[in-house]
Amino acid sequence: MKNVQNCLITLMLPIVFYSSSALALFDENLNRACEKTSGSTIKVYTGEANPFRQAADINNEGDQCSEIPDAYRINIYKFGTCTADPFVANDFSTCEYFINSDNTPVAHTIVGVGSPQPLATTGSIAPGTYPYGFMILDNSLEVKHTQTYDNAMYSNPNGGGETSGTTCWSINYTTTFGSQIPAYLTKGTIADTGIECGEANAAAPEFTKEIFDTMGDGSYVSTDPGEFTLPSGDTMRAKLLTLDNKTTSPSATDAARIFARIDFANDKVVTESSSFEIKFKLTDAVSLDSAYDAGADKQHMVKMGADPFQVEVVVTN
Repeated sequence: MKNVQNCLITLMLPIVFYSSSALALFDENLNRACEKTSGSTIKVYTGEANPFRQAADINNEGDQCSEIPDAYRINIYKFGTCTADPFVANDFSTCEYFINSDNTPVAHTIVGVGSPQPLATTGSIAPGTYPYGFMILDNSLEVKHTQTYDNAMYSNPNGGGETSGTTCWSINYTTTFGSQIPAYLTKGTIADTGIECGEANAAAPEFTKEIFDTMGDGSYVSTDPGEFTLPSGDTMRAKLLTLDNKTTSPSATDAARIFARIDFANDKVVTESSSFEIKFKLTDAVSLDSAYDAGADKQHMVKMGADPFQVEVVVTN
Protein backbone atom coordinates (compact mmCIF):
# COMPACT_ATOMS: atom_id res chain seq x y z
CA MET A 1 0.00 0.00 0.00
CA LYS A 2 1.32 3.43 -0.89
CA ASN A 3 1.92 5.89 1.93
CA VAL A 4 1.12 9.44 0.83
CA GLN A 5 2.25 12.41 2.95
CA ASN A 6 0.98 15.86 2.11
CA CYS A 7 3.13 18.82 3.00
CA LEU A 8 1.11 21.99 2.44
CA ILE A 9 3.34 25.06 2.68
CA THR A 10 1.17 28.14 2.66
CA LEU A 11 3.40 31.17 2.20
CA MET A 12 1.12 33.68 3.88
CA LEU A 13 3.45 36.42 2.86
CA PRO A 14 1.76 39.58 4.12
CA ILE A 15 0.00 37.65 6.91
CA VAL A 16 3.06 36.00 8.39
CA PHE A 17 4.61 39.43 8.79
CA TYR A 18 2.14 39.78 11.61
CA SER A 19 2.60 42.83 13.74
CA SER A 20 0.90 45.96 14.92
CA SER A 21 1.34 47.64 11.52
CA ALA A 22 0.46 44.57 9.47
CA LEU A 23 -2.55 43.88 11.65
CA ALA A 24 -3.76 47.44 11.12
CA LEU A 25 -3.50 46.89 7.39
CA PHE A 26 -5.77 43.87 7.65
CA ASP A 27 -8.24 45.64 9.94
CA GLU A 28 -8.67 48.50 7.47
CA ASN A 29 -8.88 46.42 4.31
CA LEU A 30 -10.83 43.43 3.10
CA ASN A 31 -8.16 40.94 2.05
CA ARG A 32 -11.00 38.82 0.73
CA ALA A 33 -12.82 38.57 -2.59
CA CYS A 34 -15.01 41.59 -3.31
CA GLU A 35 -18.72 41.82 -3.86
CA LYS A 36 -19.52 41.44 -7.58
CA THR A 37 -22.39 42.79 -9.66
CA SER A 38 -22.05 39.82 -12.01
CA GLY A 39 -19.33 37.38 -12.97
CA SER A 40 -15.96 38.90 -12.09
CA THR A 41 -17.09 42.55 -12.21
CA ILE A 42 -16.49 44.24 -8.85
CA LYS A 43 -19.19 46.48 -7.41
CA VAL A 44 -17.94 49.98 -6.55
CA TYR A 45 -19.57 52.16 -3.88
CA THR A 46 -18.65 55.57 -5.23
CA GLY A 47 -17.87 58.74 -3.32
CA GLU A 48 -16.10 57.19 -0.34
CA ALA A 49 -12.64 56.13 0.80
CA ASN A 50 -13.72 52.49 1.20
CA PRO A 51 -15.47 51.70 -2.08
CA PHE A 52 -15.53 47.90 -1.84
CA ARG A 53 -17.47 45.35 0.19
CA GLN A 54 -16.47 41.80 1.02
CA ALA A 55 -18.39 39.22 -1.01
CA ALA A 56 -18.99 37.06 2.04
CA ASP A 57 -20.08 40.00 4.20
CA ILE A 58 -21.17 43.21 2.46
CA ASN A 59 -21.08 45.05 5.80
CA ASN A 60 -17.29 44.62 5.74
CA GLU A 61 -15.93 47.52 3.69
CA GLY A 62 -12.42 48.45 2.62
CA ASP A 63 -10.20 50.20 0.11
CA GLN A 64 -8.91 47.02 -1.51
CA CYS A 65 -9.98 43.56 -2.71
CA SER A 66 -8.02 40.34 -2.94
CA GLU A 67 -8.80 38.39 -6.10
CA ILE A 68 -7.30 35.40 -7.91
CA PRO A 69 -4.68 36.91 -10.27
CA ASP A 70 -4.31 35.93 -13.90
CA ALA A 71 -0.67 35.03 -13.23
CA TYR A 72 1.73 35.07 -10.26
CA ARG A 73 5.50 34.68 -10.69
CA ILE A 74 8.09 33.71 -8.10
CA ASN A 75 11.84 33.09 -8.31
CA ILE A 76 13.09 30.27 -6.07
CA TYR A 77 16.73 29.96 -4.99
CA LYS A 78 16.46 27.19 -2.42
CA PHE A 79 13.71 24.75 -1.52
CA GLY A 80 14.09 21.70 0.67
CA THR A 81 13.79 19.85 3.96
CA CYS A 82 15.98 19.76 7.09
CA THR A 83 16.58 17.47 10.07
CA ALA A 84 17.34 20.45 12.35
CA ASP A 85 15.71 23.88 12.50
CA PRO A 86 17.56 26.17 10.06
CA PHE A 87 15.83 29.38 11.15
CA VAL A 88 17.55 30.87 14.20
CA ALA A 89 21.15 30.65 12.97
CA ASN A 90 20.39 30.38 9.23
CA ASP A 91 22.15 27.00 9.39
CA PHE A 92 21.34 24.82 6.38
CA SER A 93 23.93 22.10 7.11
CA THR A 94 21.25 19.46 7.79
CA CYS A 95 19.15 20.30 4.74
CA GLU A 96 18.39 18.44 1.51
CA TYR A 97 17.29 20.30 -1.59
CA PHE A 98 14.75 20.17 -4.38
CA ILE A 99 16.35 23.41 -5.58
CA ASN A 100 19.75 24.75 -4.50
CA SER A 101 21.12 27.76 -6.33
CA ASP A 102 22.98 30.76 -4.97
CA ASN A 103 22.78 32.94 -8.07
CA THR A 104 20.32 31.68 -10.68
CA PRO A 105 16.77 31.12 -9.43
CA VAL A 106 14.18 28.76 -10.81
CA ALA A 107 11.38 30.98 -12.11
CA HIS A 108 7.88 29.59 -11.66
CA THR A 109 4.64 31.10 -12.93
CA ILE A 110 1.40 30.09 -11.25
CA VAL A 111 -1.71 30.50 -13.40
CA GLY A 112 -5.33 30.53 -12.26
CA VAL A 113 -6.04 28.42 -9.21
CA GLY A 114 -3.18 26.02 -9.86
CA SER A 115 -0.01 25.52 -11.85
CA PRO A 116 -0.21 24.00 -15.33
CA GLN A 117 3.37 22.77 -15.21
CA PRO A 118 5.45 20.99 -12.54
CA LEU A 119 8.14 22.85 -10.66
CA ALA A 120 11.51 22.43 -12.39
CA THR A 121 13.55 20.97 -9.54
CA THR A 122 17.33 20.59 -9.66
CA GLY A 123 17.87 18.04 -6.87
CA SER A 124 16.25 15.34 -4.75
CA ILE A 125 15.77 14.57 -1.07
CA ALA A 126 17.88 11.84 0.55
CA PRO A 127 16.10 9.17 2.66
CA GLY A 128 15.48 10.30 6.20
CA THR A 129 13.02 11.87 8.61
CA TYR A 130 12.53 15.61 8.23
CA PRO A 131 10.78 17.81 10.82
CA TYR A 132 11.37 21.02 8.81
CA GLY A 133 10.86 22.41 5.33
CA PHE A 134 12.00 25.73 3.92
CA MET A 135 12.04 27.97 0.88
CA ILE A 136 14.26 30.92 -0.06
CA LEU A 137 12.89 33.06 -2.85
CA ASP A 138 13.44 36.49 -4.33
CA ASN A 139 11.79 39.17 -2.20
CA SER A 140 10.19 40.66 -5.32
CA LEU A 141 6.91 38.88 -6.02
CA GLU A 142 5.20 39.49 -9.36
CA VAL A 143 1.53 39.53 -10.34
CA LYS A 144 -0.26 40.11 -13.62
CA HIS A 145 -3.97 40.78 -13.65
CA THR A 146 -6.88 42.49 -15.40
CA GLN A 147 -9.99 43.47 -13.43
CA THR A 148 -13.37 44.93 -14.39
CA TYR A 149 -15.52 47.26 -12.25
CA ASP A 150 -19.11 48.42 -12.54
CA ASN A 151 -18.00 52.06 -12.41
CA ALA A 152 -15.21 53.93 -14.19
CA MET A 153 -12.00 53.94 -12.14
CA TYR A 154 -9.11 56.39 -12.54
CA SER A 155 -5.38 55.77 -12.80
CA ASN A 156 -2.14 57.62 -13.51
CA PRO A 157 0.15 54.88 -14.87
CA ASN A 158 3.79 55.62 -14.05
CA GLY A 159 2.75 59.21 -13.35
CA GLY A 160 2.35 59.78 -17.10
CA GLY A 161 -1.16 61.19 -17.15
CA GLU A 162 -4.64 60.33 -16.00
CA THR A 163 -6.68 57.59 -17.66
CA SER A 164 -10.04 56.07 -16.76
CA GLY A 165 -12.33 53.19 -17.59
CA THR A 166 -14.14 50.19 -16.16
CA THR A 167 -11.24 47.83 -16.99
CA CYS A 168 -7.97 48.13 -15.06
CA TRP A 169 -4.77 46.12 -15.55
CA SER A 170 -1.29 45.76 -14.10
CA ILE A 171 1.66 47.48 -15.77
CA ASN A 172 5.42 47.01 -15.63
CA TYR A 173 5.92 48.65 -12.23
CA THR A 174 7.49 48.21 -8.80
CA THR A 175 6.19 49.04 -5.34
CA THR A 176 7.27 48.01 -1.83
CA PHE A 177 5.35 46.30 0.93
CA GLY A 178 6.71 48.30 3.86
CA SER A 179 7.49 51.65 2.18
CA GLN A 180 11.04 51.52 3.56
CA ILE A 181 13.00 52.16 0.33
CA PRO A 182 13.17 55.90 -0.54
CA ALA A 183 13.16 55.38 -4.32
CA TYR A 184 9.66 53.89 -4.17
CA LEU A 185 7.95 56.16 -1.65
CA THR A 186 5.81 57.92 -4.27
CA LYS A 187 4.88 54.70 -6.06
CA GLY A 188 1.39 53.30 -5.74
CA THR A 189 -0.19 56.71 -5.08
CA ILE A 190 -2.88 58.71 -6.90
CA ALA A 191 -0.14 60.67 -8.68
CA ASP A 192 1.83 57.57 -9.77
CA THR A 193 -0.03 54.31 -10.16
CA GLY A 194 1.04 50.77 -11.02
CA ILE A 195 -2.32 50.20 -12.71
CA GLU A 196 -3.81 51.52 -15.93
CA CYS A 197 -7.58 51.88 -16.38
CA GLY A 198 -9.33 52.25 -19.71
CA GLU A 199 -11.40 50.39 -22.28
CA ALA A 200 -11.38 46.59 -22.22
CA ASN A 201 -9.91 46.34 -25.72
CA ALA A 202 -6.94 48.49 -24.65
CA ALA A 203 -5.88 46.16 -21.81
CA ALA A 204 -2.24 45.07 -22.10
CA PRO A 205 -1.37 43.62 -18.67
CA GLU A 206 2.24 43.13 -17.63
CA PHE A 207 3.86 41.80 -14.48
CA THR A 208 4.07 44.28 -11.63
CA LYS A 209 6.47 43.70 -8.72
CA GLU A 210 6.04 44.14 -4.99
CA ILE A 211 9.30 44.19 -3.04
CA PHE A 212 9.10 42.86 0.50
CA ASP A 213 11.44 45.32 2.20
CA THR A 214 10.22 44.58 5.73
CA MET A 215 8.22 41.93 7.51
CA GLY A 216 5.46 44.46 8.08
CA ASP A 217 6.65 45.60 11.49
CA GLY A 218 9.73 47.60 10.52
CA SER A 219 11.80 44.49 11.26
CA TYR A 220 13.44 41.96 8.98
CA VAL A 221 12.57 38.90 11.10
CA SER A 222 8.93 38.02 11.69
CA THR A 223 7.82 39.01 15.17
CA ASP A 224 4.58 39.41 17.12
CA PRO A 225 3.87 36.50 17.32
CA GLY A 226 6.65 35.32 14.98
CA GLU A 227 5.49 31.71 14.77
CA PHE A 228 2.39 31.52 12.59
CA THR A 229 0.12 28.45 12.56
CA LEU A 230 -0.95 27.43 9.07
CA PRO A 231 -4.26 25.75 8.16
CA SER A 232 -2.35 22.46 7.84
CA GLY A 233 -1.34 22.59 11.53
CA ASP A 234 2.27 23.27 10.58
CA THR A 235 3.90 26.45 11.88
CA MET A 236 5.98 28.97 9.95
CA ARG A 237 8.47 31.72 10.56
CA ALA A 238 9.96 34.07 7.99
CA LYS A 239 12.74 36.61 7.63
CA LEU A 240 14.50 38.64 4.97
CA LEU A 241 18.00 37.68 3.84
CA THR A 242 20.68 39.42 1.81
CA LEU A 243 21.97 38.34 -1.61
CA ASP A 244 24.13 35.57 -0.11
CA ASN A 245 20.99 33.59 0.86
CA LYS A 246 22.16 33.13 4.46
CA THR A 247 22.67 36.50 6.18
CA THR A 248 19.69 38.12 7.89
CA SER A 249 19.16 41.48 6.23
CA PRO A 250 20.24 44.46 8.37
CA SER A 251 18.10 46.95 6.42
CA ALA A 252 15.34 47.33 3.86
CA THR A 253 17.78 48.23 1.09
CA ASP A 254 19.94 45.13 1.79
CA ALA A 255 16.98 42.74 1.66
CA ALA A 256 16.98 40.48 -1.39
CA ARG A 257 15.39 37.19 -0.31
CA ILE A 258 12.46 35.85 1.70
CA PHE A 259 13.34 32.85 3.88
CA ALA A 260 10.30 30.91 5.08
CA ARG A 261 10.75 27.93 7.44
CA ILE A 262 8.02 25.36 8.12
CA ASP A 263 7.94 23.29 11.31
CA PHE A 264 5.86 20.28 10.29
CA ALA A 265 3.12 19.10 12.64
CA ASN A 266 4.10 15.58 11.52
CA ASP A 267 7.63 14.73 10.42
CA LYS A 268 8.05 13.87 6.73
CA VAL A 269 9.58 10.45 6.09
CA VAL A 270 11.52 9.95 2.86
CA THR A 271 12.62 6.49 1.71
CA GLU A 272 14.64 5.17 -1.23
CA SER A 273 11.40 4.58 -3.13
CA SER A 274 9.81 7.96 -2.35
CA SER A 275 8.46 10.05 -5.19
CA PHE A 276 7.51 13.71 -5.04
CA GLU A 277 4.90 15.92 -6.62
CA ILE A 278 5.18 19.68 -6.13
CA LYS A 279 2.08 21.74 -6.86
CA PHE A 280 1.43 25.47 -6.57
CA LYS A 281 -1.97 26.96 -5.88
CA LEU A 282 -3.47 30.43 -5.73
CA THR A 283 -6.22 31.72 -3.52
CA ASP A 284 -7.07 35.44 -3.38
CA ALA A 285 -3.47 36.26 -4.19
CA VAL A 286 -3.54 39.75 -5.70
CA SER A 287 -4.48 42.81 -3.67
CA LEU A 288 -6.22 45.46 -5.76
CA ASP A 289 -5.53 48.70 -3.92
CA SER A 290 -7.49 51.92 -4.36
CA ALA A 291 -7.36 55.54 -3.15
CA TYR A 292 -10.08 58.18 -3.14
CA ASP A 293 -9.53 61.75 -4.31
CA ALA A 294 -12.25 63.51 -2.31
CA GLY A 295 -11.61 66.91 -3.89
CA ALA A 296 -12.25 65.61 -7.39
CA ASP A 297 -14.62 62.84 -6.27
CA LYS A 298 -12.64 60.19 -8.16
CA GLN A 299 -11.93 56.55 -7.30
CA HIS A 300 -8.36 55.65 -8.26
CA MET A 301 -6.77 52.22 -8.56
CA VAL A 302 -3.18 52.69 -7.44
CA LYS A 303 -1.35 49.36 -7.32
CA MET A 304 -1.50 45.58 -7.21
CA GLY A 305 0.17 43.78 -4.33
CA ALA A 306 1.18 40.14 -3.84
CA ASP A 307 -0.93 38.15 -1.39
CA PRO A 308 -0.50 34.51 -0.24
CA PHE A 309 0.13 31.50 -2.44
CA GLN A 310 0.41 27.84 -1.47
CA VAL A 311 2.96 25.13 -2.19
CA GLU A 312 1.96 21.51 -1.73
CA VAL A 313 4.59 18.77 -1.66
CA VAL A 314 3.13 15.27 -1.92
CA VAL A 315 5.55 12.52 -0.82
CA THR A 316 4.56 9.01 -1.91
CA ASN A 317 6.43 6.01 -0.47
